[in-house]
Amino acid sequence: MTLGIIAFVMMLMWIITTWAMTHFFDEVGRAIIRDDLREYGVIYENRSPQAVAMLFEAGGHDEQDHAIRLIDSQGNPLLNQPFPDGVHKDWPDFGSESEARIDGIEWNRVSLGDGKIITIGRRRFEDGAELWFARTNAGDLAAIDQVHKLLFVAMLIAIVLAVGPTVWFASRVLRPVNSLIDGAHRLARGDLLTARLETSVAIPELRVFAEVFNESLDRVQALTEELEAANDQLAHELRTPLARIRGNVESILNSPGVSPAVVESAARAVEEIVRSSAIIRDILSIRAGDSGAMRLNPEVVSLSGLLQETFELYSASAEEKGLTFTLEGPAAELVGSFDRQRLQQALCNLLDNAIAYTPVGGVVSLALESADGSAEIHVRDSGPGLTGDDDQKIWRRFMRGSIASAATPGIGLGLSLVRAVATAHHGEAGCRNRSEGGADFWIQIPFEQQNERGDTAGPIR
Repeated sequence: MTLGIIAFVMMLMWIITTWAMTHFFDEVGRAIIRDDLREYGVIYENRSPQAVAMLFEAGGHDEQDHAIRLIDSQGNPLLNQPFPDGVHKDWPDFGSESEARIDGIEWNRVSLGDGKIITIGRRRFEDGAELWFARTNAGDLAAIDQVHKLLFVAMLIAIVLAVGPTVWFASRVLRPVNSLIDGAHRLARGDLLTARLETSVAIPELRVFAEVFNESLDRVQALTEELEAANDQLAHELRTPLARIRGNVESILNSPGVSPAVVESAARAVEEIVRSSAIIRDILSIRAGDSGAMRLNPEVVSLSGLLQETFELYSASAEEKGLTFTLEGPAAELVGSFDRQRLQQALCNLLDNAIAYTPVGGVVSLALESADGSAEIHVRDSGPGLTGDDDQKIWRRFMRGSIASAATPGIGLGLSLVRAVATAHHGEAGCRNRSEGGADFWIQIPFEQQNERGDTAGPIR
């Protein structure tokens, strides 16, 4: 933007300067012709045409693209000094367009092309004689061209002087500011634990601000890690008392002579204990996945068979809600070493979400794809899709999407567990909106084809 303004201003200066110089030289040329007509007129009236010719040659006008003509009242030439060859041979006729000035001089202009012009002044005497004096603007154009060259050099210097500070400003001022803005955007997207504002050496005030802000983020990170550690420790400590409570309640269920009402209450208590234990187990699993300490029990697993089994497990739930549930997979059998239980748990979490958020009459699909040495499992739906920054925040613990409501089951741990399982398998998990509507959640895992005995058969293609 700044460079564009500079270029426009310089172009405007070039045009104005050219016009001003052309106008100035034109007025100077007319003044020269006017003075010469007066001077030569006095000589003609007091002396002779030969004296006029001698003065013209003595002044060097014949070598300066000047011409002079003197004719008597009958039109006979008394003096004729035309322009040099190649300029203009014939004297033009003034015609009816010539303009009589107050000083008695008539003017005419003849264009030669390429900006070259002949300016002619004519003066009449009392005896009927006429004195013509003409000059071209060749010298004016040469002077203007020289000024253009000087102006061009001046503009280059001005551009260097203008662009230099601009480049310095962009590199030393704008770039740190843009880096600060990018860091703020990363923080706004929820990357509080890893993103930091870059400090600026060029702008001390920004550097101090970034350092103070980063110290605040470090404090927030420390508090967050302490809170997560406390939650993990609490979850770990709750496992034992919950197991004891479950054992005591189950002993009540197995005791003879217990009334049906007590049995029903105890059964509901066992269900809540099992649900709480599952939440605690998920929290600990996610924590282990985040720290890279999730324990896997790898075994030779057919991914196609695992997806078929999971598909059959959820077919009834999809049908009950009025959804079309499909399974897609490659023709070849994909067999690899995975933790079957963990992988199926991740698939179940994705399918739970897809079925919960897809409206009646919608479509949910479970698909297996293979490419570039990896296996990809996709769960696609025709639901409302992702909004805002959902694709970032929904993977964090206890965070749910924007469309989640109190009626939607879950506390925001499912996708965190999905990502933890994918990370433990040296893969990754992600999501995106589909062009036809809905969302696509996927798990990508590095994969080497194996046979049923567990022998590696090479990467899949």
